[in-house]
Amino acid sequence: MTAPRRRRAVLGLGISPGVALGPVYYFKNDIGEVPRRELASGEEAAELARLDAAFGEAEQAFRHLRDTNTANLSEHDRRIFDAHLALYEDELLRQSIAARITHQRLNAEAALKDEVDHLVALFQKMDELHRERAADVRDVGNRVQRVLVRRQQDALASGQPVILWARELLPSDTLTLDRNRLLGIVTEVGGEASHVAILARASGIPAVSGVQRFDALAPPGSTVALDGRKGRVWVDPQPRLCGAIERTRTRLVAERRLLQESAPAESLRKSLRKRGISLLLNIENFDNLDPSVLRAADGVGLYRTEFLFMGRSTFPSEEEQLAFYKDVLRHVDGREVTFRTIDVGGDKALPYLVTPREQNPALGWRGIRLTFEWPDLLIPQLRALLRAAAHGPLKILLPMVTTVDEVRRARVLLDELKGDLRRQGLAHGEQVALGAMVEVPVAALAAADLLRDADFVSIGTNDLLQYLFAVDRNNLQVAHLYQPLHPAALRLLRDVIAAGRSAGKPITVCGEMAGELLSTLALFGLGLRRFSMSPVHLPEARLVFRSFSAEDALALVDSVITVDSAAQVGALLRAAVAERCGAAALPFLPR
Repeated sequence: MTAPRRRRAVLGLGISPGVALGPVYYFKNDIGEVPRRELASGEEAAELARLDAAFGEAEQAFRHLRDTNTANLSEHDRRIFDAHLALYEDELLRQSIAARITHQRLNAEAALKDEVDHLVALFQKMDELHRERAADVRDVGNRVQRVLVRRQQDALASGQPVILWARELLPSDTLTLDRNRLLGIVTEVGGEASHVAILARASGIPAVSGVQRFDALAPPGSTVALDGRKGRVWVDPQPRLCGAIERTRTRLVAERRLLQESAPAESLRKSLRKRGISLLLNIENFDNLDPSVLRAADGVGLYRTEFLFMGRSTFPSEEEQLAFYKDVLRHVDGREVTFRTIDVGGDKALPYLVTPREQNPALGWRGIRLTFEWPDLLIPQLRALLRAAAHGPLKILLPMVTTVDEVRRARVLLDELKGDLRRQGLAHGEQVALGAMVEVPVAALAAADLLRDADFVSIGTNDLLQYLFAVDRNNLQVAHLYQPLHPAALRLLRDVIAAGRSAGKPITVCGEMAGELLSTLALFGLGLRRFSMSPVHLPEARLVFRSFSAEDALALVDSVITVDSAAQVGALLRAAVAERCGAAALPFLPR
């Protein structure tokens, strides 16, 4: 008698929220064995011609894929494929492969494989952005190699919806797969900023990465459940868990439908405004944003302007930026918008902005530290923002602020630019609020000093807590140490919020904590009243404010902040949410 398979739970990295249940399908996108031989004298020219023809055919096929499959993606997401396409036209890449053909006398397939392997190994030693570039190079190499060896890419063989497993999903894979048949995605490779994570979130597909040797646990066709919020995957889940996953999925759909109903959304927004609560959005464009979600929010608490600078070969001009910012203001129709000045450097590089290689780019030359030294980058942006302020209310937010002197320096620069605009007779806003991102621990400790010069503060909890705990959230070996509900972290956030209250100036949290159920409740109890979040988190934040008064939240947090572990805080908050919110909270609670 065959022994029953053991039910297993696997912990990975949640990269796209949501839950899924279905059969696992193994997606094979590798090339397999590549032919290798030494060329005979005089064969080099023919191999070079084969290489050029293969590049041309692969590029043409990819252009067709991109043009026919990206219509529903945002402009930023489409730029992933534009950058990818540029590799097909990269003369240096072709020349490097050609050199292996002519100097090492290798056939085209072997020369292509060796050069791609070499570049991938180089990129994988670099920061996260360059590691994603490795995926682009591998993808282009695979597509050209398929032309050379005439092997076809795997496709979804089954007609039923599936949970797809792949070692790594490359950009072109996401174009060829039928997303309507993808219940969820599990991969070995890919962090929160990977191509697969960005496109899964844009398509509303739950996804988990960092799951190793999954094929040893789940044979093809096995039933699999996953939670893309907490990074958990279950093989052959018990009937009770299957039922919970289905109920969670149904409730998520219901909560999002409620968000899309104009009357209840507007009614709740007015009710929250009377209580002094603002729910704002973190966005970089409006392309995939449901208008009903925008109507349910009080505005944009974090507009990431760096995406305007990406996917192009030069800096956008002042006039281009002005047109862009005016269009953003038109979309929000009189509600507030906070534009963060360009936050590049570190792991967010621009191809036309060459910066030195750094040992630790996350702690290096990035954000306002970089743009102060590049006036050709910062000044046109500040001028465009000041000019856009003549067309609607906006605020300017400085990223990666460390000292009060940086805020003062920016204030002096803004005043100088206003003077220039007055002399030029150009319409602009005279009273534009200037704020500081608090994402460096010393800035949190010095919040009261910052608020003497800044008009407002936005707390970027993602980076602040990573620096506080010395933990990379994408590193599965240490991710468990990233604990937003740790009592010491909550006490630090309480002090920053209290500094804002004492100064009479707005404090906003614009990290993931602002919209995740338990941490939203904790922040509410700490006195926070301005929450800026990813649109996907709006339903759970609204659930907190429907269920708890400020007094209830304050009393709850006062009782939990004195304990000594994040686990204790989480358990106490979870119990309170379960009691107040009941079944409506289940889709948003950690499992």
